[in-house]
Amino acid sequence: MAEPSQLLRSRRPKWHYVAMGVGLIAVAVALTVAWQILAAPDDAPSGVGTARAVAYFFGSLLFLLLIGGLVLIVILLLREVRLNERQSNFVSAVTHELKTPVASLRLYLDTLEYRDLPKGRQKEFYQTMRQDLDRLNGTINNVLDAALYTDHPVQDPRPLDLVRLARRTIDLTLTRHQLPREAIRYEGPSTLYLAGDVQALETAVLNLLDNAVKYSRDGVKIEVEVWTHGDGQAHLLVRDHGMGIPRTQLPFIFTRFYRIGSEVRRSRTGTGLGLFIVRSVVKGHRGAITVDSPGPDRGSTFTITLPGLIETEGETETVEEASRA
Repeated sequence: MAEPSQLLRSRRPKWHYVAMGVGLIAVAVALTVAWQILAAPDDAPSGVGTARAVAYFFGSLLFLLLIGGLVLIVILLLREVRLNERQSNFVSAVTHELKTPVASLRLYLDTLEYRDLPKGRQKEFYQTMRQDLDRLNGTINNVLDAALYTDHPVQDPRPLDLVRLARRTIDLTLTRHQLPREAIRYEGPSTLYLAGDVQALETAVLNLLDNAVKYSRDGVKIEVEVWTHGDGQAHLLVRDHGMGIPRTQLPFIFTRFYRIGSEVRRSRTGTGLGLFIVRSVVKGHRGAITVDSPGPDRGSTFTITLPGLIETEGETETVEEASRA
């Protein structure tokens, strides 16, 4: 398994930055020489006139290169500042996600140790402690999954049933969040086979469903659809009717550590890695993921497209109860 330190490793080699800096210095020196030639007096020898014309041309070119290089450096610096800010938010979020359940577990354990509680109260405490452990385990798994699936294409794809995978993830989500069966509705064929990594795809779909539940408002209502157009590709859609995503933030939501808005960060727990993991898994399968949202409070729709379709059987069906096998 990849080390978690990969989360903070820059994808661009450091020598790119060094080469850019050295190149800009060389351009600045050459431009200075060209300016010296252009500054030569008018009564200079005739050879200087030819050199002056050449200096005009290359000086203008070098000046444009210098400006372009400086603009690129500013863009890279802004990108690094944003990444550092997201990493800082990530560290704060992970620290909170780790400390809160640990503090809660310690409090309940101390209470159980030093106080004589009735059986019903003890059962309630154990249930809350289990929820804290699940929350702690989810945070750890998110960090490890982000390291595991980043830039890791599927090496040994195996046949899997995407419909069975989708229904299993729906069942897990309903159980994990204690939702009624009608909260998540499935529509699609009875089977749909493709080649891929079943564990990675299950992690991706679970992240999408957890996200849909987390950002739902009054009552959870989610649709999951699976289909194919006979183009050798499988499609899986997850649609919710929750908080939605502002269109200005749609291009950034799959970025590592990115979370939408300060208000959402305050009201919803998370590390900013869920959608990044989804994109990494889909990219590892040579697929694509798209998102659409009409705007805030109007829900969002995520669509995964995967190649490697093997076989399609059964007729399209609509299943009102999502946990139906």
